[in-house]
Amino acid sequence: MGGTDAEEVRAAVGEMIDALNAGDAGRLRPLLSQRTDAVHIGTDAEEWNTSKEILDEMAAGSDGDVQAAAGSDGDVQVVVDDLDVHVQGDVAWVEGRGRFTNRSGAQRQVRMTSVLVREHGRWTLAQSHASIGVPNADIFR
Repeated sequence: MGGTDAEEVRAAVGEMIDALNAGDAGRLRPLLSQRTDAVHIGTDAEEWNTSKEILDEMAAGSDGDVQAAAGSDGDVQVVVDDLDVHVQGDVAWVEGRGRFTNRSGAQRQVRMTSVLVREHGRWTLAQSHASIGVPNADIFR
């Protein structure tokens, strides 16, 4: 890998976003932890999936929420605008802001967090979460 741990983590997150945007389960597979307790939570209320579930849905080419949010239908893309990386031993966590964009040019701000673990010499995502902020005044409206 060659860089500092923080650089390697940043590169792994970038590779993961690129694979999601391309809808490429083959490229995504080595970037997601295969731990059975790895979980990825998306912005849709139904998006609460293990790494295996995400990869299975992408490989099957389903029209499910995971695939649409991941951008694999080519319409929605994830753009990371800023990302802070923290590393302690074989565990890293990141938080950042970005955007979902679509072909028509519409954009929606998104907040992201992830926990990565070093498995077999490579950083993999063990947990990820994306959310779209809602003003507190609007929570119960």
